[in-house]
Amino acid sequence: MSEAQIAEAVEDILARQPAATLEVTFSEADIAAFEGEGYVWIPRITTDEELAWLREVYDWLFEDKRRALRGAHFDLVRPYDSDGEDRLPQLLAPEKRLPSLTATAFWRNGRQLAAQLMRLDSELLEGWGHMIRKPPRIGETLPWHQDEAYWDPSLVYRALGCWMPLDDATEENGCMSFIPGSHASEVLPHRHVGDDPAVHALFTTPAEADIARAKPVPVPAGGAVFHHSRTLHASGPNTTAHVRRAYANEWQLTPQQAQAMPDRPWIAQGRTAWAARKLD
Repeated sequence: MSEAQIAEAVEDILARQPAATLEVTFSEADIAAFEGEGYVWIPRITTDEELAWLREVYDWLFEDKRRALRGAHFDLVRPYDSDGEDRLPQLLAPEKRLPSLTATAFWRNGRQLAAQLMRLDSELLEGWGHMIRKPPRIGETLPWHQDEAYWDPSLVYRALGCWMPLDDATEENGCMSFIPGSHASEVLPHRHVGDDPAVHALFTTPAEADIARAKPVPVPAGGAVFHHSRTLHASGPNTTAHVRRAYANEWQLTPQQAQAMPDRPWIAQGRTAWAARKLD
C-alpha cells in the first residue's frame, strides 16, 4: 500500500469517526485507592459507538505494518526482524498516523482521569499512545515489569498509564495483574526477555511473597485501568479462540532532568539493538 493509498484510507476512516460526549470521573475513594495500591479501574471510559470505531481503526492498523509509522510496529517478545507469526505485536504512537485519536472520548477522559489521580490540572499533562494485540491461542505472556523501566534514565518522570481493552479482558485472554503497593519502590533491575536485547519486552523478578499478593484485574471492553509508572504488572497468555485487543495511553508531566543517572544497563543494550533494526 502506497502512502497515497494509506492517506485515502485514513480519510475514509476519519469520516466515520463518531462524536462521543461521555463524561466520567473518579471518586475520592478511587483516588485514595490509586494512591495506596498504585492502580484503579473504571468500568466505562468511552461510548459503544466510539469503541466500535476504535476497533475498526485498530484492526486496520494491525492488518499491515506499513500502515503504522515507520518502525513503530514490532513484536514485543520476539527479536526484531525475525521471521514468523507475531505473538505479541505492539504499535507505537497511533495518534501520529491518525491525529483524530486525540479527539476521542477515550483520550479526553483518560487525560482528565489521569489528572484527577495525580491531583493536577489536566492541561499540564502530555500523552502518547500504544496498542498491544494478543492473537488467539498464541498471544504471549507479558512478564512482570514496571513501565518506567523502559524510559530514558536521564529523566525524572511523574506518569501513569491508562489501559483500555477493546474486547472484554479476562484471565483467560490475558487481562493485567498488579502487585498492590509496588509503585512505592524504585525502578527495579530489569532484563530483556530471553536475555536478548533485540527482544523489546523487559522483565523483572518480584519476590515470591509479592507475586502471591498479585491481583488480576478483569476489565470489560470500553472500561479502563490506570496504573502508576512504577506499579509492577504483568498479563497472562491468550488461551481463547478470540483476539484480545488493548489500547493504552501514557500520561505524564514534562519529564525533568535527573540530578544523577541511575544504572540501567538494559536501556543501553536495548538502544543498540533498536538502532540496528532493518526497517522496510
